[in-house]
Amino acid sequence: ITKLNNAEYTCIATILEQPEEKPNSYKTILKIHYIKDTANWQETNVKILCYLEKDTLPNTLKVGNQITAQIKPQEIMHSGNPDAFNYKKYLQHKDIHYQIYLKSNSYFKSNIKTGFLLSVEAEKIRQKLLAIYSRCGIKGDEFAVLSALTLGYKSELTPEIKESFSASGAMHILAVSGLHVGIIYLVLAKLLFFLQRNKYGKIIQYILVILFLWQYAFISGLSNSVLRATIMFSFIALGKMFSRHISIYNSIFASALIILIYNPYSIMDVGFQLSYAAVLSIVFFQAKIYSLINIKSTSLDYVWQLVSVAIAAQLGTFPITLYYFDQFPLYFILSNILIIPLATIIIYLAFLLFILSFSNSLSFYVAIVLKYSTLFLNKMVFFIESMPYSKINNFLIDTVDAVILSFLVLFACFFIISKRLYYLKFTFILGIIFLSYNIFDSFYKSSQKYFIVHHIPNTSAINMSHGNNSLLYFNKEISCTDKNFNYNITPFLKYHEIKSFKVNKTDDSKLFENYNFFNHTVIHITNNGITRYKPTQRLKADYLILSENVNISIAKLKEYFDFKEILFDSSNSMYKTQQWEKECTQHAIKYYNVLTQGAFILSLQ
Repeated sequence: ITKLNNAEYTCIATILEQPEEKPNSYKTILKIHYIKDTANWQETNVKILCYLEKDTLPNTLKVGNQITAQIKPQEIMHSGNPDAFNYKKYLQHKDIHYQIYLKSNSYFKSNIKTGFLLSVEAEKIRQKLLAIYSRCGIKGDEFAVLSALTLGYKSELTPEIKESFSASGAMHILAVSGLHVGIIYLVLAKLLFFLQRNKYGKIIQYILVILFLWQYAFISGLSNSVLRATIMFSFIALGKMFSRHISIYNSIFASALIILIYNPYSIMDVGFQLSYAAVLSIVFFQAKIYSLINIKSTSLDYVWQLVSVAIAAQLGTFPITLYYFDQFPLYFILSNILIIPLATIIIYLAFLLFILSFSNSLSFYVAIVLKYSTLFLNKMVFFIESMPYSKINNFLIDTVDAVILSFLVLFACFFIISKRLYYLKFTFILGIIFLSYNIFDSFYKSSQKYFIVHHIPNTSAINMSHGNNSLLYFNKEISCTDKNFNYNITPFLKYHEIKSFKVNKTDDSKLFENYNFFNHTVIHITNNGITRYKPTQRLKADYLILSENVNISIAKLKEYFDFKEILFDSSNSMYKTQQWEKECTQHAIKYYNVLTQGAFILSLQ
């Protein structure tokens, strides 16, 4: 079985991720091995997002534990809110299509053998290494950053830490990737240099290097970023082993091909795009940028090497960073000069701590140095973030912008390196195209007309936008700093260049609200008193919106209003909307259910 229905099942599953505490539950991922409906047990291969009721039992669950549970899977839905993050698509790329909520009495730990899972064994080892940090007294922000930096474990990272590292241009430090694997590769190759004295020493040297690299990939959770780097450096090591020059580009593209064969969805992963853009850009541009300045001082030359690497990486990732994150760190050069050397030292110290963990006294002293090194790293990142103009915010670009910018940067770099005028001509042409496209886009948005019923849990949210202005109606008091507002409404306001918006609360004392939006009449009903409404004649409306489980039948509404379509917003319960849907079907009335179909969007452009 690979597809599940919205029915009740008994299942046997393995916990793939350490349960992570959330405000109202614990979150984890389950791998379902066997499932049973009303008939027989069947083998399956489904990953599912799982929320566990807060109780003592989730605290005892660990990666690799088997559970037997009564489940009722629900397909993960996208809110449909325009320009909002598509969580459904994000999970689909991880091959997760369903979610469940388990109460404490609906599951129990079991000892049923479900076979060997490499990812589970890797996660078990990572959890043991994380426990060493905890045992040595490393906690708080230091534990969060150290866990991400050395083992790729990001669950402890707070939004504030992520924002600080992103704003300072040091976010790549928190993803175990080419930087970390490259450091380990170079150190191991140098430490094992003595093996080259023997006839087959070089082969043994690089076999050990490859084995160590894959061991590190294993203990860091086999994440996509570390797999990419490990495969790439494994190809480089193979070339060194047989004294052959292997094209770095062949190694890069071979690693990408292997990953995409294993998981084609990886190409949609932001980390995949950023890491390969950065690596290709470094390989192509770094030497050329470095050769522009000749520095005789060894220490200054080392700094210039770091600067050239940082510039080369940013050239490749600049359009992608703007496209996904709407911001660009201006002090990325300073960050790399200060943070990369310290991050390298922290990686060395972490491995030393793991090696000496058998000795409480030795590991204690290493842990102190490691803790304060990580604390100093955090202080530097927070300081760079706090500096004036540390980042460009709200630099919004779409896919077309990103493509044009990529080629513009490429041709500009070709001109700087080669000094050939035709590259400069292409740069100017692309600059004119970029400006023209954005002028046209702004003009288009200045006349935009949108009527939207947003999908926000337990909330009625109506948006009427014209040009650069929006009028928003909610059935409750809501602030523009509210989490739901930022997640569901703000992306639309940003990407459609809404410069002025007004938030209103619907008037509960009225039987209904009547909105007129460019010759479209919308009647919004939230008051149960509508059943006492005595119209002299049926009111005409293009759309009728029902909110807050208003107690009225569809047949009664037909007596009061002459409408074309009826909308059920997300302030209603699923049970109530299903009742209304049945009535609409009986009366051949067109309807739209925001709860199941996502936000309703009417564009009058």
